[in-house]
Amino acid sequence: MSTIRQQEQEAARVMASLSPEMLGDRLRRARTRQGRSIRDLAEAAGLSKSSIVRLEQGGGTYAMTIVKVCAALGLHVARLRDPEGANDDRLAVHRLGDDRWYDLVDFGAGALGGAERPLTPDERAAFAAQGVVAPIVVLASRLRDGQLLSNIMEVYASSVTRQHPGEEFVYVLDGTAMITVGATATTLETGESMVFRSAEPHTYAPADGSRLPVRLLMVRFDERVQAP
Repeated sequence: MSTIRQQEQEAARVMASLSPEMLGDRLRRARTRQGRSIRDLAEAAGLSKSSIVRLEQGGGTYAMTIVKVCAALGLHVARLRDPEGANDDRLAVHRLGDDRWYDLVDFGAGALGGAERPLTPDERAAFAAQGVVAPIVVLASRLRDGQLLSNIMEVYASSVTRQHPGEEFVYVLDGTAMITVGATATTLETGESMVFRSAEPHTYAPADGSRLPVRLLMVRFDERVQAP
């Protein structure tokens, strides 16, 4: 039996053991980890761009297409069943002990109070009294090649104006927030959320009369990771 025939049979077994969505996502991640475009992969595999797009989006395909794509990526077909092995990057978890708080305005100065342990709420309040308007913790629950960056921020007064590409999702965990995007100010109660285009100038602040600090969950698209 030829090697190609063996690979085709292995690809068929992989297709039978994985959903089309899982198979497509694993191949997409293999491609993006190598920094390769869909066009580049299509040319290397001798396939059309539409075939690669359809495959990565979980569409129907042929076993030989999988063989060609894996060959172009330098990936053994059988590895698609468990592509991560001991270095599983299909999930990422943030534990309470991972909390390290930073000043939103002076993030580069390092963790507030040092990096040895999380700060208590009283310690964060003490830093706020010293002028840290918006302590922020960057959550470790981020995929290695993912594009979602999530933070928890505590707001004691109006933040500096910020602008960055993409979209941002904000959910109020506690208190009442005033989110201003451009000239539009929106009040959000606990449990309410909004999405806005973050290239517009925006600020976060406690609404009048809100208990402090206002706690926000923020999730934004990180464009430093290239989209597929």
